Amino acid sequence: MSNALANLTRADSSTHSEEVLDQLVDELFTFKRWSSGQEAQGLMVRNALKEAYKQVILNVPSSPTRTRALNAIVDARMLANAAITFDGKL
Repeated sequence: MSNALANLTRADSSTHSEEVLDQLVDELFTFKRWSSGQEAQGLMVRNALKEAYKQVILNVPSSPTRTRALNAIVDARMLANAAITFDGKL
């Protein structure tokens, strides 16, 4: 199911039955507890992005572009977490 999950964004009614689609979407939206290895990976990413966020605040003039940069760092954390959670399959 992992490969199917990786291709879910390209799925349509000809790709999967509704039952399979239900299973894939359910897997995508179900909480998954991290292993200790994933927790360590997440901590490393989180710490690096926290430092980046702080440095942008300290060194970039307040502006709409700076706000976008800060939002991108938050988005990067969320996307990295998803990649860790799904072991790079999503």
